[in-house]
Amino acid sequence: MNLSEQLYLMMQKNSDAMQPTDLSIGTVTSASPLEITISTAMPPLPASVLYLTSAVVEKKMPMLEHTHKTGGLQHEHTIPSGSTGPALSGEFESSKELTSVAVMENGKPLPVKGGYIILNRGLETGDKVLLLRVQKGQKFIVLSRVFEKEA
Repeated sequence: MNLSEQLYLMMQKNSDAMQPTDLSIGTVTSASPLEITISTAMPPLPASVLYLTSAVVEKKMPMLEHTHKTGGLQHEHTIPSGSTGPALSGEFESSKELTSVAVMENGKPLPVKGGYIILNRGLETGDKVLLLRVQKGQKFIVLSRVFEKEA
């Protein structure tokens, strides 16, 4: 093996050891403060080395308080011995409470909490996440949550 081949092999091994970029699956072990574990052989990654993308931060939309009023349902019934009085006169309000909306995430409706529709929930303990290793493994970009298919 000549010198140029030796140098090439050394550079390739050095590049592989630096791990400039790499995808990993991690598990959120703590939501506050945020910590993610990617291997039992290494300590959890603290928030200081994690960059969060918009896919993993909470997004919520305030619900506008509103009611629906139904009126004009008044009616009478006529029978041989006379007629009934008016029924259902006045206005009727619907409930102001919503518990879910028709938008789904991974087969489940988005929740409604505290007057907000949660469009994208923040990371929670136990969530599986897709990580991109950068800066020689010193920083990680949290790309998204990962959902496992249910059997």
